[in-house]
Amino acid sequence: MAQTSAQILDFSRAAKFDDPGQVRALLTAGISPNTVDAKGEPMLVIAIRDKSALVTELLLNQKSIDVDLSNLNGETPLMMASIAGDLPVVKKLVLEKKAKVDHIGWTPLHYACAKGQVEVAQFLVANGADVNARSLNGTTPLMMAAQSGNEILIKFLLDKGADIQLRNQLGFSVIDIAEIYQKPWIAKGLESRWQKLYKEPYPGLNKNAPKDSS
Repeated sequence: MAQTSAQILDFSRAAKFDDPGQVRALLTAGISPNTVDAKGEPMLVIAIRDKSALVTELLLNQKSIDVDLSNLNGETPLMMASIAGDLPVVKKLVLEKKAKVDHIGWTPLHYACAKGQVEVAQFLVANGADVNARSLNGTTPLMMAAQSGNEILIKFLLDKGADIQLRNQLGFSVIDIAEIYQKPWIAKGLESRWQKLYKEPYPGLNKNAPKDSS
């Protein structure tokens, strides 16, 4: 069934302001749960991002819901739940709805690490997330964890095999990222780990790396 612009607007408002009654009425009228708004935002992404718990649950219970449908920035419902630290929704998406844990570019683990969401990161890794996943500009989850400043998360990723040698397209390693984001204590700890692993001091910024981060 084709959706009118008014129905799409009603749906997006209901998803944002957690109005399951309105959503249920639209679904009953034949509107797809996979409807996107004028900006390309899927309703499930809106509901999770805006912490609309009742609408999120209602949409996740729809048999035809596409839990991997992303917005124009490539952000999936699982990525939104991960950055918010919403472990119950993350678990439902992964265990019940079989949402993709890993994909090309930014991943749910990157998003969890961006805000230091330790429990979500632990769950994602336990369910197949790649600790060394690379975004399109070469950023790793460990780099995001360094930005967040969460030392527990950094240690967890390192214990699970995160590679401190990896650099992004600007030539920055996680150690450089920690310095840039004014986390010198994290940089110092990572430098110490580097020296123990490779029996040499950290060499610093890779000046030969390409400078285009696009």
